[in-house]
Amino acid sequence: MNIQSTIASMTTAEKVGQMFMLAFAADQLDEARILMAEHLVGGAYIGDDNVPSAAAALALCNTLQSYAADARLGIPLLLGADQEGTWSVMTAESAMGPGNMALGASGDPDCAYRMYRVIARETGAVGLNVVLGPAADCNSNPHNSIIEMRSFGEEPGLVAAMTAAAVRGLQDNGSTAALKHFPGHGDTTLDSHRGLPTVTRSREELKRIDLRPFAAGIQAGARMVMTSHIIFSALDPERPATLSPIILGDLLRGELGFEGLIVSDSMNMHSMKRNYDPVDAAIQGFNAGVDLMMLAEEHYDHDAANYLENQRALIRAVIQAVEDGTISPERVDDAVTRVLRLKSEAGWSTTRSVSLPDSSGQVGSSEHRAVELDVARRAVSIVRDEHGLIPIDPAVPMTLVNTTERSAYAVLTQTRGIGPNQARPAFDVFAETMRARCGRLSLMAAEDFSAADVADAGLIIAVTENYTLPGLDFDQRRQAEIVSALHEAAGERLIVVGLRDPYELARFPEIGSYLCAFSFRPCAAQAAVDALLGQCGEANGRAPVSVPGTDVVAAS
Repeated sequence: MNIQSTIASMTTAEKVGQMFMLAFAADQLDEARILMAEHLVGGAYIGDDNVPSAAAALALCNTLQSYAADARLGIPLLLGADQEGTWSVMTAESAMGPGNMALGASGDPDCAYRMYRVIARETGAVGLNVVLGPAADCNSNPHNSIIEMRSFGEEPGLVAAMTAAAVRGLQDNGSTAALKHFPGHGDTTLDSHRGLPTVTRSREELKRIDLRPFAAGIQAGARMVMTSHIIFSALDPERPATLSPIILGDLLRGELGFEGLIVSDSMNMHSMKRNYDPVDAAIQGFNAGVDLMMLAEEHYDHDAANYLENQRALIRAVIQAVEDGTISPERVDDAVTRVLRLKSEAGWSTTRSVSLPDSSGQVGSSEHRAVELDVARRAVSIVRDEHGLIPIDPAVPMTLVNTTERSAYAVLTQTRGIGPNQARPAFDVFAETMRARCGRLSLMAAEDFSAADVADAGLIIAVTENYTLPGLDFDQRRQAEIVSALHEAAGERLIVVGLRDPYELARFPEIGSYLCAFSFRPCAAQAAVDALLGQCGEANGRAPVSVPGTDVVAAS
């Protein structure tokens, strides 16, 4: 592709179209066809509801690229997905790994490289050419519900090393990495899917903590950086990063020297929609330095009946802003140049030669499953074993207690394809694996819990869970209550297994035996069983985050 001659041949409407990455409901592909035909839209955000399987993913990517091929200039699409481990697509089939916090707990950047290599191979096999990850955020705030396990950890050096390795794992294997959420979402308590957070760290703290992983990812060659919808008062007290020329221009382009593509986080998030008019936000974002505006159609405020017209109206408004000089032609040409350069350098095409058997052989292959289980095992940490209970003898009588009520799991598949999308709870995987290996195992559900019933129930294993959800919280209300009651009733016979982040320890710091997998994925549940039974060698993972009020300090 000759970029300059292509740009010279493009209309203003076609240029503006290339600056948008839109999303489409799984059953409304005609909207995608219309927008690509009318406006030469540059890309699409793909969620799990679009691509629940490898077959669905291959069919969708082929269809969308065929729409692009039929447009006047035949420019291929950016097809991006949140395949970052903790969030995923093709969830029922893909080997997405245990997620970033588990990778951080391994302490080994090679684990991140190998896992993101798998992610690149699986997404690339079905036509997804952009991974919207890794999250380069240092999760330094234990109350950060939206990042949590999506982060490699809290120590900047560890997060930087893992981020760089993940970028190389993706881009050495044909994918494109998008570092997020610049300049760092790690010190927030408010989920930006719900509102507009503010980070009050000083410029020096931001440079020392939050910017270090982004710098490492950029140095590793990341082709894309995603903005955050957060106000950083020390950098720009008036505008969130997505709308700030100071943050995107002076800092990202200037100080960090990033020359690649800047993509916005979803402009449908409440941090944007509740505070800015969509047209004003789009214009401000482009003028601030955003090259590609992502308007992912997410689970909240979904206006399906008016979706197509809303998107048309927004694109037309941006076209008008270019024509009347509100957005300069030079800014548009700069953005489109970066979009086309990325597509050209990556060698993407609107034609696909991959057949379904080739794709299905990649997604969730035995080789990939072995990698994700290996890195999950390397993550598991025996955080505490004051009474020498671990490893346990599979022949002893034991009771496995689920501390999560069954109704809490419904939300896992109700987030419109954004998020974990895990239909089978981690507890169920753990319980099935334990039952296959332990002959004297009894199960107790949270709904049936009674402390009196565990007085003579042998060894007690309580399983806790957490899931990182967009704009929602996983219901953990019974967990600490049940764990505390079990500790009182069973004392030294209690082991808590966290299929989650370890921040919960602040709610029951007196627990003497605690094993953490730093993940809720099936591979992590299996790895936790292996570690609990001593069947995979030493559990050498170390917590990559600190837990206030306890002796758990982040590994560096």
